[in-house]
Amino acid sequence: MGTKREILIDGDILIYTVALQNEEAVNWGDGLWTLHSYEDKCCGLIDEAIKKLKQDLQANRVKICLTSPTNFRKDVLPTYKDNRKAKRKPLILPVLRKHIMEHHKGIMWDNLEADDVLGILATTPEPHFDVDKVIVSIDKDLKQIPVGVSSDGITIDRVTPYQADYWFITQALTGDAVDGYTGCPTVGIKTAEKILGTDINVPLLDLWDKVLQAYDKKGYTEAEALQQARCARILRHGEYNKKTGEVKLWEPRKR
Repeated sequence: MGTKREILIDGDILIYTVALQNEEAVNWGDGLWTLHSYEDKCCGLIDEAIKKLKQDLQANRVKICLTSPTNFRKDVLPTYKDNRKAKRKPLILPVLRKHIMEHHKGIMWDNLEADDVLGILATTPEPHFDVDKVIVSIDKDLKQIPVGVSSDGITIDRVTPYQADYWFITQALTGDAVDGYTGCPTVGIKTAEKILGTDINVPLLDLWDKVLQAYDKKGYTEAEALQQARCARILRHGEYNKKTGEVKLWEPRKR
């Protein structure tokens, strides 16, 4: 049998984009404005987008992942994503989440974000078939996963294991302001590259040693560096117990 292709779609971004782009403001006069969305239209756009991705990427199978209401990173760092609480979410978002779950067999696992579900599914071995797994997402975090990644829904970038680990360690240094974890103070992408070097074909533990040195120079402990790395880490196969919902937090392996 030939190779099958399975696309793993970031459902969070898909439904947020459709929901946000299809809110309509109405001025009723006398200073009264309302915002509305059409449920059937938005659900139809979701269906069309999924169908198009499957066709354009020549996929045999499609899985769509969503974020759970609970998040293990809140236990790692209580302030994780606190910066998003005040931000208004699109009106129809809950309806589209339900539509994905009921009509597209959406996948949502306890305590995980969609990114983590994508990462685990993408790196889980297929014992009976040769499967080319491709993550579909514009989220830069998914470059941590050593599989095919499509950000435009048409082309596929192949991420090597070394590239994936290098990007994970980079994010442990830079943090992510959008997600509300700071990383190492004053370290951006360019500084991280100077710290880690431009050769990405480096063992993970060697990169981690450089991270610890950078945090130490800023007066931070190994435990604090590890806290940031655990927020940055997108989970892979073997790092989550589906039955219990327990996450195996990232731990640098001993040399």
